[in-house]
Amino acid sequence: MRVARTQKDLPHKNTLVLRKLKVYFQRFPGKGGTDADRAINDVEYILRAGGRVIDKGKTAADGSIEMIVPTGVPIELEVFGTKYDVKVHPFMEAENTAKGAQRRLSMLGYELGNPDGNVGEKTDRATLNFQADQSLEPDGVFGSNTESKLKSEFGE
Repeated sequence: MRVARTQKDLPHKNTLVLRKLKVYFQRFPGKGGTDADRAINDVEYILRAGGRVIDKGKTAADGSIEMIVPTGVPIELEVFGTKYDVKVHPFMEAENTAKGAQRRLSMLGYELGNPDGNVGEKTDRATLNFQADQSLEPDGVFGSNTESKLKSEFGE
């Protein structure tokens, strides 16, 4: 990415907006167990922005990759020999909405497709799996206990 340079103390109109992201690679979804149990660590990765390499490294002990990426530029993460498009969401849906719950479950690793706010079979299965992993009554209902546990696992 190119940003025009200016001389010191001269006004300019350059703005560079960056987002900090953290991606986890795990053997199973959620935060149960220890890092050693769930993390996929010490795996090489390459991060590209707009087709240019902006970072290289290895996944951390907890299986994470921390990235600082520019907005408005296609981001690609290559890991395990596979290239993934990274999409930065400008906001999170409210936690008490179906789409907000879907987004959080998805980001914790529970497969349910694209969060769309429509509760169907995939959302039910992700909810059941989350409940079972969290030692909640696995009834598939996204009630107050499940919502509270999701909030404590995911955060605000």
